[in-house]
Amino acid sequence: MGLMDKLNNDANLTRSSQPMKQRKEDEGRGQLLLDSIEEHGVPDNVILLTENAYRRGGRQIGASLVGAVFGSMFFLLPIGLMIVSLFGDAFVLVPCLGIFGIPFFWFGSRLAGPAFQNLTNPDPLEDVVEMLWYDSRHRFLAGIEHTSDAETGQEYYPELSYGIYLKDGDEIAILYDTPSEGGMTNGDRRVCLWDPQSELESYVVLNLQWFGYYEEEEARERARFFARKLRLRFEHEENEITGWNMEVVNPGGGFLITRGSP
Repeated sequence: MGLMDKLNNDANLTRSSQPMKQRKEDEGRGQLLLDSIEEHGVPDNVILLTENAYRRGGRQIGASLVGAVFGSMFFLLPIGLMIVSLFGDAFVLVPCLGIFGIPFFWFGSRLAGPAFQNLTNPDPLEDVVEMLWYDSRHRFLAGIEHTSDAETGQEYYPELSYGIYLKDGDEIAILYDTPSEGGMTNGDRRVCLWDPQSELESYVVLNLQWFGYYEEEEARERARFFARKLRLRFEHEENEITGWNMEVVNPGGGFLITRGSP
């Protein structure tokens, strides 16, 4: 049995065009789809939704120097205070400053460690193309990553980043983050696969595409595109804070500060 037959007939993998009430885990369909595309071409029921090319790895001198300098400062501050205490005959303060400096050492290592690693032994420079495929027969999304050596052009066998089944209740939504006062942050908009019935910390299942905050109509056009291709509703366009399931993240309903995006 060839890959195409296995992809379409495997009894262990759901074969239904109807939405599922519970999200099924990828039990191998993503890898089967990847192998089928590579060996036989794209099946008739599979379409490419997004394609994103970028370069990763290599020596990031600017960012690494900033991380190394700031990380080292967190190390030097408590160490400097301990040295001053020794010269000032305040020996009793040294162990106290050592305990006080633990969070400084921890945070400094989180900044300086990766920075020095990038400067001395950077990851190989790679060209990456991320593709999001949709299998309409099984209502299945597969993120596949194509990587090649940026210097030699050698292509590696693609890798499956994730495989996600759609389920009953899934929607397309736009979440936006407004620019901060003073222009410290520019804000953004993201079109995402949204599960309002989720019992996880976030209602966001998958970020589909990112836009600048002022690219409002462009984001809506892509949201309508995804909704049409995936046969899902597009109704939500809200602040990114609504992406959090507060009943899970903050069940007590108290004051909560969130950082980052779900």
